[in-house]
Amino acid sequence: MSFQATGVNMRNVLFGAGQRPLRRQLAITLSIIFGISILVSMLLFNLLFGVQARNLIDQRSQFFMDAMLAVRSYTSKSVNPIIAPLNEGPGVFRPEAVPSYSAQTVFAGLKAKPEYQNYSYREAALNPTNLRDKADSFETSIINQFRDDSSLKVVSGDRSTPLGSVHFVARPIKVGKESCLTCHSTPERAPASQLRAYGDTSGFGWSLNEIVGTQIVTVPQQAVLEAKDRSLAATAVLLAVIFVVVAVITNLVLGQLILRPMRKISLKADEASVTPATVTFEERNRSDEIGRLAKSFERMKQSLAISMQMLKDRQGR
Repeated sequence: MSFQATGVNMRNVLFGAGQRPLRRQLAITLSIIFGISILVSMLLFNLLFGVQARNLIDQRSQFFMDAMLAVRSYTSKSVNPIIAPLNEGPGVFRPEAVPSYSAQTVFAGLKAKPEYQNYSYREAALNPTNLRDKADSFETSIINQFRDDSSLKVVSGDRSTPLGSVHFVARPIKVGKESCLTCHSTPERAPASQLRAYGDTSGFGWSLNEIVGTQIVTVPQQAVLEAKDRSLAATAVLLAVIFVVVAVITNLVLGQLILRPMRKISLKADEASVTPATVTFEERNRSDEIGRLAKSFERMKQSLAISMQMLKDRQGR
């Protein structure tokens, strides 16, 4: 069997060419075309929405970090001057004076909301006062990237953890104010209550404009995929609705412009085969393919009428 014959047979199977009513053939053809179009669109949208989901999470993560920087700034300017004198006394150290503590406390409040529960925030340092904030090996590598390249402002990407794959966004933490060195330059300058709470071996030796840590927001990779899938599902539903609307409108338009006139011509052709003199193909006045088809049937009708008249004349002799 030749390739051309195989192609014709396949077309007959898929589209039912000549085997079904024309309206059904058109419906099947449109369904296949739209089905393939939707499938290709979904594959492309899957890639696009994956990128968009990551960008959205990156933007939200950076917003969180901007908000935490604002909290740190407020704490440093307005809260610390009030609480710092209390920490100089013999009482218990009050961490509310520490910008990092305030930022992480505020973020914990945000995390209680369902829309933010997948986000995690840390302020990790190479040499923190509170060892809870000690950078792990991954965070250390991020901090070293910022220290090696002062022009680097944001680092983002994906990483694997024991709990699964996560997406992260990180920014550097720089000692930007001389007041920060009160607690982080030497133990002699630090408040007595701080030394009692955290000791005098960590969190010191910082210098002005030094990058000492990183703000890092992490989101489970699953959250990225879920955001992408929600967008993809909404788009699939929208495309399906558009397909149904377009298919119905196309079917109605084709029925009005093509199928209905062809059906009328077909009925007239059947009638003309018996009584050609009583049939008129008004569609011949159209200038499209339907009109040319009607003109052909009109000429055929005239030829048939002439032939039938000649036959009658012969029989009458």
